[in-house]
Amino acid sequence: MSFKKLSCIMEELKICAEQGMPILIEGKKDEKALKYLGIDGNFIQVSGSGLKLFEIAEIAAESSSKVIILTDFDKKGIELAKRLAEDIQSLGSYPNLEIRRKIMGITRKFIKDIESLPRHMKQLELEECPNGVNDSYYHQHFCFRY
Repeated sequence: MSFKKLSCIMEELKICAEQGMPILIEGKKDEKALKYLGIDGNFIQVSGSGLKLFEIAEIAAESSSKVIILTDFDKKGIELAKRLAEDIQSLGSYPNLEIRRKIMGITRKFIKDIESLPRHMKQLELEECPNGVNDSYYHQHFCFRY
């Protein structure tokens, strides 16, 4: 069931990205992992940009009224998410932490970062669908109802 729930969350993230919502991530490996999962959007990297967190929040808030924060689940990522959310909200945009919370809720015992999502999802898929049968009916009818 976790694979299906996580797949639905990834679908929700993909839709948000397609709608133009920027996705704040920590680094290049996170972007690569999300693209591998079929999510292609306006990724804004927090680490290594040389910009201050508030400047990153400004860039994100200027590009959309809603901003997805998808930092890692470790202590550093939690602190980054909190500070970015405060800054984005102070700039009049809505910081979406819900997708991050949902992913954390399902994966917290197994992974600590976004870059580990593809490997974790593949492992869950193999456990739940050992014959490689992926239930697309489930995705079409139940993804946003859990």
